[in-house]
Amino acid sequence: MMPRKVLCAFIILLCLFVLSACGKNAEETQESEASATAVEQDQVVPGEMVLIPAGEFIMGSNNTGPKKDSFGAFPEHKVNLPAYWIDKYEATNLEFLEFSTSTSYLGEGAKAGKDWRNFATPDKAMNPVASITWKDAYEYCKSKGKRLPTEAEWEKAARGTDGRDFPWGNEWDSSKTNTYEAGLKNSVPVGQFPDISPFGVHDMMGNVQEWLDSTYLAYPGNAKNDPNFQKKLKVIRGFSSRFFARKGHIWDRSAWPPDALYDFGCRCAKDATPEDVAKAAQGKK
Repeated sequence: MMPRKVLCAFIILLCLFVLSACGKNAEETQESEASATAVEQDQVVPGEMVLIPAGEFIMGSNNTGPKKDSFGAFPEHKVNLPAYWIDKYEATNLEFLEFSTSTSYLGEGAKAGKDWRNFATPDKAMNPVASITWKDAYEYCKSKGKRLPTEAEWEKAARGTDGRDFPWGNEWDSSKTNTYEAGLKNSVPVGQFPDISPFGVHDMMGNVQEWLDSTYLAYPGNAKNDPNFQKKLKVIRGFSSRFFARKGHIWDRSAWPPDALYDFGCRCAKDATPEDVAKAAQGKK
């Protein structure tokens, strides 16, 4: 059963959304678009996870180019991971509201007046939460009995095992993801774009950037001199609606101080048990 505080938060958000909708003079075309979006969003199950099977994948790239900020993804190397679960979608404003209400967690950005609440308007309940710090993301996942993904886990879930440049393949397609090229200049409800990885994980290229449970360090075999490797920064992955991604790649790395407050969100992960793996194998037969 849903906790009383969570239920209250949901009812408040729902009421605000209804009032907001009633105050708009929507045209017939707008109503049609809203209905189409509602149908799409009905298919999104908050908190749903995808099982990523054990095995090797290609991480990083040898084609990082001359830019200093690309040195971090060098060199291409193979990583072998055990099976694990990762959230199918980015954590939404509604999910973070439920967490904040049920745990009385204020959030690190509240004191600075620029935390996630400034962007969590009623009409954006299913948009990914943004402007949370690394600790906010960590505490959110912990409250769900989960954890933040490692950088390797995130890249495998986003990239698959064949070393592709984007979740959907090796050719850039601005219609597939919510980056600056889409022209929206803001996040959209999770799962709205066909930004889907080979494992069926959504919105890993665009929408919002995501905090990971990894410190920004050089990959094995990388002798490039990047001073940021020494700064104990937390890794951020993916792009957002503010970033030009045409020349980017799913293997690109970024890192920020853990208290940074920008359009950073999260998704969660957890270890897979032998029972999880066995059940998944039976399901494929």
